[in-house]
Amino acid sequence: MPRASLAQKKDFVTKAFCPRILALASPGVQDACAVNGFDTFADLLSPFGQDVLTQITIQDGQGAPYFLDKINVRFTTDFNIEKSPTQSSSDVDSLVNSCAAACVEHADPPFIGKDGVILDAAMADDISTWAPWYTLFRQQWVGDMQPSEHETFMHPVGCLLVASGSEADPIGALRALQTSAAVQRVLACGDGGTKMLFYYMLLHDGRDTAALQTIDLQFDQVRKTLGQNSALLKINTNTDLLGAADAGERIKISSIWSSDISATRPLAAQPEKSYGEMLTMRDVAALRDAVKLMLVRSVVPHMQYVVRVLSDQTASERRGITGRLFSAGRRYLNTTKAENTYVGADGEVYYRHKSPEAMLRKLADCSFMLKDYRFAQSVYQIARRDFQSEKAWLCYAGAQEMIGVCKLLWEVQTTKAEFDSVFEDAVSTYVHKTRTPRRHFLAVRCTVVYYELLKHHRFYMFAPGALLRGPSFSASLAALLNEQAAYSYLKAVPRPNVRKFAFYAMLASQAFQRAHMSDLANRCLHMVRVSLKSRPQEQIRADSDDEKSHGKATVGAKRPTRASMDEKAAAPSLPTTDEASVDKVSVTAKTKWTAIDSYINHELGRQSMAAHNFGEAFQYFMALMGDEKTPPKLQSKYLQELLQLFLESSDQLAGDYDGGKQASAIELSIPSIDPQLVRIIMSPELEGEDAMLEWRPDGSSPGKIGGGSGPQLPRCCSVGEVVAVLLVVTNPLAIGVTLSNLTLECAFEASGDAAATETTVDSALDISVVSTVILEGEQTTMVTVQIVPRRAGSVSILGAKYLLCDILPTFKSLVLPGRRMNDTKDQRMGVVHTPDTTLGFSVNSDLPRLEVTVDDLPDTLMSGSMHRACLRVANSGTLPCHSVAMWVSHPSFVGIRPPRLCNDEAELAEDTGMYVPLSDVRKHERVQVPNVLRDYSTFVLVGGQTDTPGSSAHCVEPLGSLGPGEAFTVPIWIRGDRVGAHTLSLCVGASSAATAPKDLVVMRSRRFEVDLLVTASLRVNAFVRPSARNPRERLLGVEVENMQPDLSVQLVQTTFTSGFYELVPVSSGNGREPHRALVGPRQSVSLVYRARPHATADRPCDSPEMFAVRALRQFIYSSEKPASTPEPIGLVYSNNVFAEQGIDCTHHSLQSYITRSQAHRRRNVLRSAYPLIPDKYHSAMFPLFESFGIDFVLFWSQVGGAERAGHHSISGIDLGVPHDYLVEGLNPPTEGAARTWLSDTMHDREALIQSIASRSESALRSERPLDVLIRVEAVQQSDCSLYVADVAISVYNHSWRYGYQFTLDLLSPHELDQFVAEGAKMEYSGSRAAWSWLDETSHSSSVEPHGLTVVRARLSCYAPGMIDVAVWRLQASAMLPAAVPTVFSSKSLDCVLYPTQPHFVHVGTV
Repeated sequence: MPRASLAQKKDFVTKAFCPRILALASPGVQDACAVNGFDTFADLLSPFGQDVLTQITIQDGQGAPYFLDKINVRFTTDFNIEKSPTQSSSDVDSLVNSCAAACVEHADPPFIGKDGVILDAAMADDISTWAPWYTLFRQQWVGDMQPSEHETFMHPVGCLLVASGSEADPIGALRALQTSAAVQRVLACGDGGTKMLFYYMLLHDGRDTAALQTIDLQFDQVRKTLGQNSALLKINTNTDLLGAADAGERIKISSIWSSDISATRPLAAQPEKSYGEMLTMRDVAALRDAVKLMLVRSVVPHMQYVVRVLSDQTASERRGITGRLFSAGRRYLNTTKAENTYVGADGEVYYRHKSPEAMLRKLADCSFMLKDYRFAQSVYQIARRDFQSEKAWLCYAGAQEMIGVCKLLWEVQTTKAEFDSVFEDAVSTYVHKTRTPRRHFLAVRCTVVYYELLKHHRFYMFAPGALLRGPSFSASLAALLNEQAAYSYLKAVPRPNVRKFAFYAMLASQAFQRAHMSDLANRCLHMVRVSLKSRPQEQIRADSDDEKSHGKATVGAKRPTRASMDEKAAAPSLPTTDEASVDKVSVTAKTKWTAIDSYINHELGRQSMAAHNFGEAFQYFMALMGDEKTPPKLQSKYLQELLQLFLESSDQLAGDYDGGKQASAIELSIPSIDPQLVRIIMSPELEGEDAMLEWRPDGSSPGKIGGGSGPQLPRCCSVGEVVAVLLVVTNPLAIGVTLSNLTLECAFEASGDAAATETTVDSALDISVVSTVILEGEQTTMVTVQIVPRRAGSVSILGAKYLLCDILPTFKSLVLPGRRMNDTKDQRMGVVHTPDTTLGFSVNSDLPRLEVTVDDLPDTLMSGSMHRACLRVANSGTLPCHSVAMWVSHPSFVGIRPPRLCNDEAELAEDTGMYVPLSDVRKHERVQVPNVLRDYSTFVLVGGQTDTPGSSAHCVEPLGSLGPGEAFTVPIWIRGDRVGAHTLSLCVGASSAATAPKDLVVMRSRRFEVDLLVTASLRVNAFVRPSARNPRERLLGVEVENMQPDLSVQLVQTTFTSGFYELVPVSSGNGREPHRALVGPRQSVSLVYRARPHATADRPCDSPEMFAVRALRQFIYSSEKPASTPEPIGLVYSNNVFAEQGIDCTHHSLQSYITRSQAHRRRNVLRSAYPLIPDKYHSAMFPLFESFGIDFVLFWSQVGGAERAGHHSISGIDLGVPHDYLVEGLNPPTEGAARTWLSDTMHDREALIQSIASRSESALRSERPLDVLIRVEAVQQSDCSLYVADVAISVYNHSWRYGYQFTLDLLSPHELDQFVAEGAKMEYSGSRAAWSWLDETSHSSSVEPHGLTVVRARLSCYAPGMIDVAVWRLQASAMLPAAVPTVFSSKSLDCVLYPTQPHFVHVGTV
């Protein structure tokens, strides 16, 4: 707030209690004033008594000097203490109406914005401009103060007597004025201790040209006769002496008095005349100097004299405890008590002018008018005690009022409790204890003065309590006070309170209505409505805090700035009783705020109807329908009034609704339709979710186009397809309503050939109409509206329209804001949204229209069991479909058969099942199968011919195309692959374009989901053991446990697949063993198989392992990433049939199912083992099947109960030597240079290399690359009765990558301690003297990868029988190929091997 505004609020108080001077003029002076347009000489001097710069140093009542910078004075022409008019409520209402009428415009304050209260504008603007009628009322009310016996502010401090020099006897005229009745009434109110000040002024009139020579002599005579308190004033009243008049100067001079009249008497009728017609600017300066001279030379010194005299006379009254005891003794013992007081006509106790109490009051008032507030306050406090003891309540209330004024004007630190309590006591005493008819006037004056001083100090937080304590005997007065209280809440620091502003503005509106001031009542109601419309977030937080006053507020001599007030101004102390009651009312209003909002809208609507402003009234009544907390009776009343208003004022609008125009409908808040709950369903008669989805080449789940952030429409339909729009309609009211002819308002934009022609919504869309929707109170229902597009284009749903109660056309917008944009500076500074496409879809004439259904999806399965479902796809459109694909979320759960065409006349024959029975199953069969690792979650049903390399789409003998009216079915077999709860997703996409499977990008898709629970049926475990019969063989054991508590399981067949091994059961006979085929409840069975290399196994150079090594080296060191895929691998199928008929595992459907299970396991293993290699390179770096891994499948059927069949599988059983072949891929290439690496790429490469190398070392198992087998070929008995045996020692190399050079040392039992190295462990259980080796015992040779080398030797023993020949040492060293570097190696390739178990041979006669 500007400092000038603050000074005006303080000056208002000082001007209201400034000294008065009685100005009396002779007839000659009156004539001179009349010539210039003034009624009295006081009117001539009035403008020059404001803000007179004295600039002098004076003394206070205790003799201390202080500086008086300026003073105000008012001139009056009469003094009569008896005329004290009273103010009735009608007089106050008339005054307030006059003030409001004087203000031409009643516009809203500047802080009322379009969307709510602008707090910054409210804090910066001056509160005085918000209600100019209050400013006029304040000025007029205080200006109407009349002389009173309880205070001396209106008593003149001196008399100004003015005579004209043109009169015959100026001195006689002055003496006559001195003895006038008005002067006698002033003298009668004085006391004997002081003299009356008379100031004489001689006026020179320019009309009397003869007096120009004698005026100085006359003035000297006046001074000699009447004293030094005399002055000569020269002004012009002769038109002949003016010369040419300057119009601008005339206006400037006249405005001096016009402005003064407007400020002092704002409601006075100003005649259309010009003031000071005969005056010049020199005369104006002379008048100003004359007034200043009178104040400085006479008035101020005289008032100082009065203060000094009265101070001496009342010194005993003010002398501390002694003075108090003296006053108490005099009060109770003095017999002159009755002579000092009297009871006035109004019943009040007054003090005579010569009494000590009256002199104290006059002393305090004089000190106050001289701005000695500190001394005046102390005197007021002394007099207050006497007034209270004598029960002179009017005098007591006046003293209390002035004590508070002095505290606030003194500009020293003080608390709210020090000044607020005295004002509260003063107002309460005026209203409740005094008997004078003017008690309400004085109480209002006290309230206004207190309020202005609070505004001066910016203590707006105290202002509402001060205003609400004021008397409200008049409705208009209560309205003014409540309005100012509301404004004060907006100016409160540190936190404005919009809620309380609205509440007190509402109270002001009600009071204005009682006073029949409708314009101001509407203005207050409008402010309340706007403040409730939008409340800022910080104000909401402020309202939740405790808004009661607390702490301490100070009034300082230094004017605080706005920043210091925000930071250092403390909150007020605890509220008084009245303020606490106000807070209680505010809390009550807070709990029923919506009711106040409804009341506002209803009152504004009624007043607008009375003014025939039906458009505005209709808006207010519509706002009433949004409050669901309104009682049902009021809701019914408001609805009836709204409908009646519409029928009376808008018949044409009601008739236009049938045309379907949005502009003719009205947007109401009832019923509620949430746009976020609206759902658009394509082909609602079908199950699943329909949308345009992007099918990604990596086989991941089809998703939104562009990842969901693009502007493309997520839904698309074909021409003529039914689209259902589901609306959730809620009635928030407690009464029932009816909706008629409910339909949708849509926007259509044609595309393709239809874009060239003009297309309307009616011709492009067939939108259904719901005839009637009945909603009970607080009921929610779902309404479906169908849209059938007839042309290609895009459709956007704008809203819903209907007839409310069959009368009122209503429109409900369903447009949502899109994504918030934050790309440019303008977008970040403002709020900009992208166009929302949630409630929209496109119509494509080339889009296929398919009916997709999935039948018999299971919700519960046993682990391994198979369940048959069926997918049916029918082309119900007019265009052929060239591409249809299916995606599944769990490829290891799902297997399908090729699609088959069907028609409506003939049903398809029952499918033979996923398992193809075969009576003659071959025990061993080698089949070439693809070895590409990819995601098998996508199936091409229509449009593909073969599997495309590099694509995730998997073709299963697809159809060429699907013509209009054609349909096909796909048997789907779902298997419980893993125990637990799963959510299976199945998505079918179609496109009319003839695209290859790898080019499937965007297709219309329908998604299905089912929750599947898989329970345990069998538990299958596998274990591997070495074979003692042949080092090239391994023993594979399988343990099958039936987890079912009451059902048996029949084993049908076991099938092993491997690229290197073939498996045969370890049993006798033909392989069918009925005693092992049946597994009872809670029982288990073990199966043992012998794994041996197959004769047609691939060489190491052509193995999948070498492909992985080359691909890894290319991925790490080459600038081109791997792109090729592994060659097909020849898998050996080893079957063991337990039943009469076996199962054809090489059939395409079952083979693809097993392949998907292996791919799922393989991808999970690779992700866990090599997280630094992206998934997209897995198919180009790793094969699906490894050479030495074995995959096991166990087929079974359930005995008893439901007919179930299934299979369990174990993938990745490793039988080879655990050599981590990928380590070779870490070595740099021998030919060519590696690509140049950036620093970040170098870090990635090193991290990948270290992760693979460390994994190789940690995952290494302690198995032997070479095994030794000793076999006796022939035995001879020598002449010495020794038995000599020819022995063949076979050394077998398990490694597929390295050959070995070895040295075999054959040790005799008695040489063990000599040849076994320290730390080596070789236990021998036989007799050390029973046998020994003959001839050469050290043999050196080599063995190729997966090769066998035979060494010949001889041994001798003393007696025939079984001997343990496991006594040897094998030292081996790997023969590395020339192309294999040794920078990275998972272990040492050199080894020393000893027997790990006994090896018995029979030596004897054959």
